[in-house]
Amino acid sequence: MTYISNYAIATILCLQTVCHSIISTVGQYIYASYLQTYPSNGTQNFTTNFIPSIHLLKSINDASSQCIDNTSNSSNSNAQVWAQEQSADLFFRIDLWNSCPMIIMTYILGVYTPKLGRQFVLIVPMLGTTGQLAIWLAIIYFHLADYWWYIASFIVGLSGSSYILNFVLSLIIVDNTKENDRSSRFVLFEALTTTVSAIVTFASGYYINWRGFTDLYWISLGLQIISIIIVILFFKNSSHIVNERTSLLSSSSVTVTQIKESRPLKSKCNNCLSLFQIFSFKNQPRQKSISLLLILFAYIFYLLAYSTYAAFLWYLLDSPFCWSSENVGNYTALASISCAIFSLLGMKFFTRLGASDTIICTLSHLFFTASSLWIAFAKRSWQLYAGLLISPYADYQNALTLPMMSKWLEPHERNHAFALVAEVNTIVTTFGDSVFNWIYAQTVANFRNFTLLMAAGFSIISFILNICLFGVTRRMSNDEILISNSESEPLILPPSTSHHHIVS
Repeated sequence: MTYISNYAIATILCLQTVCHSIISTVGQYIYASYLQTYPSNGTQNFTTNFIPSIHLLKSINDASSQCIDNTSNSSNSNAQVWAQEQSADLFFRIDLWNSCPMIIMTYILGVYTPKLGRQFVLIVPMLGTTGQLAIWLAIIYFHLADYWWYIASFIVGLSGSSYILNFVLSLIIVDNTKENDRSSRFVLFEALTTTVSAIVTFASGYYINWRGFTDLYWISLGLQIISIIIVILFFKNSSHIVNERTSLLSSSSVTVTQIKESRPLKSKCNNCLSLFQIFSFKNQPRQKSISLLLILFAYIFYLLAYSTYAAFLWYLLDSPFCWSSENVGNYTALASISCAIFSLLGMKFFTRLGASDTIICTLSHLFFTASSLWIAFAKRSWQLYAGLLISPYADYQNALTLPMMSKWLEPHERNHAFALVAEVNTIVTTFGDSVFNWIYAQTVANFRNFTLLMAAGFSIISFILNICLFGVTRRMSNDEILISNSESEPLILPPSTSHHHIVS
């Protein structure tokens, strides 16, 4: 096994966090663009070349001042609602354009990671993001039609986006840590990225007011290129090939000699089915399959709850809050800082009390539900800030899902399981972001907090599933746990058969 320095992993995490924090500001840019081009004649025949010249020095401060005047000016109020509907609708279409290629490429890159190499798979999403940023800059400078946003989104989808990047980094972190330290290491890295995100989002709000958006996207483009160079230099592929099919296909009579080049279709079908065989009751102990499925579905409903916040930016920009880019940056930064500090302290506190990962996830969903309901009924800005006392403890499901699964999995099963989790993450998040943006666009005029109420509902379902998981694991006897505490080295395939084995 090739050891990769924790400093190299942390560096890539930080650089990618900076890039994606900058990328997240594009919603503010598009919203301000729509608000400035509101059709006063009432026809609302918005042209495709909608990007105005605000990209250098103009921020959304004018949008904020118009929002504040909504109570006394019905025209401003109509413009605000129209801009939110148009922005949410554009993001709905953008998410649709990248969803299908992203789902397909997440599967392909995830399953074939052992053959392609982790280094190559790690570089692919960085190249996709580089292409996206280049197109965004072209849109801003040359006022290109809005379908170029879809093309940029499609290119990112073909690269697997951040889902594949997180998937590969998760595999690397698991291989570089002992089982007892794994959960805390994941939480530590998440706290690190959250802190970096806080600093960047805080600074970006003020920078946008000073210089606009363009410089930030140039910076992000440069950081992507630096990330690619670091991966090439420091993330070397393992010298061995992991035999991912050892136990996954042990119940079948398939052998290396039976897999011929004349049967490629069956081989590919086996690759696809192998993702799900880990969760199968037929090939695994009953308690193991139930536990893995409960973890997976709890994670799915957490992702659904999290996806409802895809429209949260529009929620902040609308009345009664009417926030500017500075307000958004300050709030996001404070949220990230509080999450980085208190989530880590909370994890240590729960661990000191002897709470298992399942109990920690169960409690986190209670915090998630409370936080969503608090925000849904907030009327003042201070109430949103007060909600930050609750939200830092609401995301443990995200950090602990893979460590919880890894405790049930043999080393040769993890690539398939993590690939399936990455695929599920991609499907739920891409379609979820698109659907919830569409729902917000339909409900913003009369029921603007509807998506936040949906978040609370999804979180309650995850809470119930974690309660069931705790009940299942508590009834288990020690002899039912088949996973060894010590991890054996993966088997090296013989050179003579390496080109015939099932690629996973």
